[in-house]
Amino acid sequence: MGTIWDKETLLNNTNWDSRMKTIDQTEWLQNLLNSGSGTIVIPDGDYVVAKTLRIPDNTKIICSPRTTLRLADGANCPLIGNVAQGRIFSRNITIEGGIWDGNNLGQQRDKYAARDKYPSSMDGLGGQLMVFTYVKNLTLRDLTLKDPESFGVQLTAVEEFTVEDILFDYNKLRGNMDGIHVNGFARNGLIRNLKGETHDDMVALNSDEGDFICECCDIENITIENIYGGSDGWTGVRLLSRQAALRNIAIRNLHGGYKYNGVSFTHWGPNPETADYGRFDNILLDGIFAYSCRKSGKGHGGIIWFQPYLRHIGTVVCRNIFRADPPENLNTVQTVEIGDGVVIDTLNIHGLHQQVTDGKPAVLVAESAKVKNLLIGP
Repeated sequence: MGTIWDKETLLNNTNWDSRMKTIDQTEWLQNLLNSGSGTIVIPDGDYVVAKTLRIPDNTKIICSPRTTLRLADGANCPLIGNVAQGRIFSRNITIEGGIWDGNNLGQQRDKYAARDKYPSSMDGLGGQLMVFTYVKNLTLRDLTLKDPESFGVQLTAVEEFTVEDILFDYNKLRGNMDGIHVNGFARNGLIRNLKGETHDDMVALNSDEGDFICECCDIENITIENIYGGSDGWTGVRLLSRQAALRNIAIRNLHGGYKYNGVSFTHWGPNPETADYGRFDNILLDGIFAYSCRKSGKGHGGIIWFQPYLRHIGTVVCRNIFRADPPENLNTVQTVEIGDGVVIDTLNIHGLHQQVTDGKPAVLVAESAKVKNLLIGP
């Protein structure tokens, strides 16, 4: 069963009292993780963490819904990550259950610690709640992620991973509050059963990010399914490629109202008119039940959006697309929008249905876009 700690044991190991929320439990929790027990069951309670917890190889953490781990005021670091080993993979890490609270009102993003040589705890803008870098066989399951300073989960160079049954409990008071953010060199992964509203992408696969570890690393063989983004989401699933590719990606059963996109194909690179951006192939969208929650305007583009100047898109299949905007939402958002300069080899669209007040066409292809094989059918 693993190591189980009750209050009597805690009394002998820490300064446990009724003021648990004010007591820094970082050292005790880290010693527990370092114990070599394999399976660690953290008892119900509230735990304050002032320094990133490092979970070693071959370790499983189990928490109940009454267990909260909360980042201390001014900690300015991730709550948990794997033990950094450079480019050597950590292995066999599981976290099940619990409320993981980033306490973003107590953090300052610009004060997050500088990145070290192999920064499993830090990347980019800072503020991530959970960070895992170079891990094989990673499972995150049945978690509530609460109020991160930026991303809820950041994964870089992960293989054979599962992220499932996640609730996002976000105050939406910060920018870049992604849900599950996957950087480059990720493969053979399953992301499913996500609920709640984030304040940026609910799921992002960004192959050209994480460049301090792995520049231009492909992402492949990923399934994303059962996404429930509420009625005031940002973007459901974002796919990003500049030079590194995204291939063999399936996105199924996505629901919600979004300010920007249900699914986006993007690059967000400089000088897109002259740069050589965007490598996508074998992408399936199946069951997109998404609508625009904008009362007016356009945002970034369509419910399914191909950002301008993506030049190397292979085969994309979109089927069973259902959009029904509230009648008061008089926005200019298309259901499928293909931007200027986009080049797609094959785009198949089957079973597209929309209910919008202004009767705009369901599919918009920019005049300068090139779709070599376009099939739109029932």
